[in-house]
Amino acid sequence: MPKIEILHHKNHRFMFIDGYLWMWDTPQEIKLQEDLAKKAFGDVLVAGYGLGILPKFLIKNPKVKSVTIAEKYKEIIEKMKKSEKINGKIIISNFYDLPESQKFDCIIGDIWPDIDIKFLKDYVKFKNKSQKLLKKKGKILAWGKDYFEFLLKKKKTI
Repeated sequence: MPKIEILHHKNHRFMFIDGYLWMWDTPQEIKLQEDLAKKAFGDVLVAGYGLGILPKFLIKNPKVKSVTIAEKYKEIIEKMKKSEKINGKIIISNFYDLPESQKFDCIIGDIWPDIDIKFLKDYVKFKNKSQKLLKKKGKILAWGKDYFEFLLKKKKTI
């Protein structure tokens, strides 16, 4: 069972999972999540709930019909329920274990620790699983996607 801590500092929250700083709600992060939510449409699947910033914006997006979140740590959902309303339909499951029978218009991922070349394999794994869950004209959105796709294209040209 993971150790989930949410620390408060100057009106901001910082989520640690097993001692690793995983999520925060600084103004910059909130703006990035809002921009990501604006690109979403239809039935949306989010890999990970985190502090719930993205689901709040997705629910407000008129182009989004439904929001489903795959969160592997039920402890995160339990902690978040103590302080706020949970947005979206929650599935307690590892994203990679989701059945591929249900399809989504948009899949959003933010499940690697950082945007760095050493996490390229994590992004590729996410992308491959997402492609199996997407509807025909679906779209993958992800934290650091442009950088990771740049690295993938660069690898192909070398």
